[in-house]
Amino acid sequence: MSADERTRALADRLARVEWLDDEERAPSRARLMSEYLRRAALWAQQLDAAGRWPFFDIAQLVDPGTRADPELVREVYAQVAARGANHLDRRLCEYALHFAALAEPGSTLPDPFAPLIELYERGGQFQQEAGLIYFGPMGVKLGSMADHLAAEPVATDPAALDALDAAWQARREEMRRRVRAGRPQRDG
Repeated sequence: MSADERTRALADRLARVEWLDDEERAPSRARLMSEYLRRAALWAQQLDAAGRWPFFDIAQLVDPGTRADPELVREVYAQVAARGANHLDRRLCEYALHFAALAEPGSTLPDPFAPLIELYERGGQFQQEAGLIYFGPMGVKLGSMADHLAAEPVATDPAALDALDAAWQARREEMRRRVRAGRPQRDG
């Protein structure tokens, strides 16, 4: 697939994202964010860009002359903004498009934005506050770049992510059932 085809395919995926905070998929989204942070740390280390980690334009550092088509970037930016993406998420979509435009990233490191795009597809945006990244009721500690460099890769295949969400949803439902069972019945 050519760089233009990759960039267009990514733009199409981003155009379909529902920018809602899907709490039912919070565990898988948290796992995907952890994997993004790990991959971004690897790229920051390789590019001597620790000060830019965790959310930065990796393609700009790899090859400043290669950028996604500006009209496509504007189109995607407008689409995701109109659908409710926050400012940081819009910027990250732009960075992912520029990364997709690279003919050759010049590294054997994994695509840093792949887990982030999957995170968006599984439930939209995230919030960052006080050193945590939130997905509804669940959060991921931002920590340091060194923390994420030391982390092991995590399974991000759809089956593993679905299983993680299903287990969490089952625990939540069991807790709700227990709470309902422990409430006294009201008359009339």
